Amino acid sequence: MIKISPFHFLTVILVQVVSLFLITFIASILIKLINHFKKITLRSNDLFPIILSYFIYELSIDKHEISFLPIIWVIMIVIGILYAIYYLIKNSHINPIRFYRMFWRLAIIYFFVAWVTTIFICAVKYL
Repeated sequence: MIKISPFHFLTVILVQVVSLFLITFIASILIKLINHFKKITLRSNDLFPIILSYFIYELSIDKHEISFLPIIWVIMIVIGILYAIYYLIKNSHINPIRFYRMFWRLAIIYFFVAWVTTIFICAVKYL
């Protein structure tokens, strides 16, 4: 096994953070341009779960030779099932648009926490 320097790890994290800001900035500009023609409810941070899934995959493969992504997605599915049960108990009927919008907002928070946790797990192993 090749020992990777801490500077490589910090560089990967820095590139991921800068990429996240750039993608968010570009997406917000595109969303504003599209909103001139057709009103959409998409926000630039709605792309976070997709982007952060890739970042988690990249970090975990690079440092552990195994992907944490399946575990993270299974936990997200369990959270989604529990949220659906809570939503049905609270509202007695489902409004799919409202449910999925709230679920996706919850996924944004969840994947950000999972990404930061993956960074800490990888940092403990190699720094």
